[in-house]
Amino acid sequence: MNDNFSNLGRCISICDRLMKMYYDHGLAEYEIGWGQQFYVEYLYEHPGASPQKMAERFRVDRATLSKTIKKLSEIGYLTVAGDENDRRMKHLYLTEKAIPAAKQIKKIHADFYETVSAGIRQQDLELTEQILQEIANNINKKVWHRMEEHHGE
Repeated sequence: MNDNFSNLGRCISICDRLMKMYYDHGLAEYEIGWGQQFYVEYLYEHPGASPQKMAERFRVDRATLSKTIKKLSEIGYLTVAGDENDRRMKHLYLTEKAIPAAKQIKKIHADFYETVSAGIRQQDLELTEQILQEIANNINKKVWHRMEEHHGE
């Protein structure tokens, strides 16, 4: 076993856990947390996005996306509209109630980035982002097809 893996895996796990805590704390008054913030932000920037587009963007299965849509609808943050030309197609929109949460998400992003990047050179941050994207893509190649097989997609 490569000893570097345990350090890399541990660091990724710690960052993931701390990031979730940071966002959950910052969003506590908005009835959403880490899991839903991605979808609220995306719909704020892409009103009318389809569930399929969001599933592809966030690499989640239909069941996970359905639970998130249901939660956001139940708290009054989301409306679902049918497509005028294709009844099978749905479009998702944030409600006015969700806008303050979307703005808070943007604020948290900026604050978090400032915290994460403190004392790190811009070129090192860019390289880190590139490497993390490659890591995510490598994992995705191994895992995603298994999810599709498991869920019959």
